[in-house]
Amino acid sequence: MDRKRLIRKTLDHFHIPVSEQGLVDLVRFIEELEKWNRTINLIGLKNMDRVCAEMLADSFFLYTHILNGGRVIDLGSGSGIAGIPFAILNGALEVFSVDSNLKKIQFQRHVRRAIGIPNLLPVRGRIEAIDPLGGDHLIAKAYGTSEAILQAADRHLATGGLVYIVKGGSECGISREGYVMETSVGYSLPGIKKAYRLLIYKKIS
Repeated sequence: MDRKRLIRKTLDHFHIPVSEQGLVDLVRFIEELEKWNRTINLIGLKNMDRVCAEMLADSFFLYTHILNGGRVIDLGSGSGIAGIPFAILNGALEVFSVDSNLKKIQFQRHVRRAIGIPNLLPVRGRIEAIDPLGGDHLIAKAYGTSEAILQAADRHLATGGLVYIVKGGSECGISREGYVMETSVGYSLPGIKKAYRLLIYKKIS
């Protein structure tokens, strides 16, 4: 299956609307990721069809839980596999894509310029050192423990904001002062046997 059809099929699976230009931009993102990944280790997977079927599809599932616009913080964003698709799919989102790795942020800045994604704002720095971002949503796909993620959200998420943490299927939620768990949902991706869990917390103070 060609890449465009594969991405369209995955979007359709999650009932995510996309314009023709948005679909072209998503394909271009994967093409740029493939090109850069040949010389810079942006992601471990080298097979871009698997990247689409696993990593990109996981980001699409996560995207379905972002119910409105506002400011999204992608914590430990790496290659931008979540933040870049979010910004492409929804121009009403202001996506701050935060990572301490310069090469990965340089790649994201390149994609922002090459595709033209003005609502994507790559930020290089450690989350505990950068200025507070005042996010409405904070997403974390591969950042560390839930405790560390919620601790990072303390400074960067507005009261009433939501934290979305992607974990393995057996992961349990934790308790932390200032947060309540809104949702804990197990899920799988089309054609992938691995089990996942999405934990959603609301910041209440």
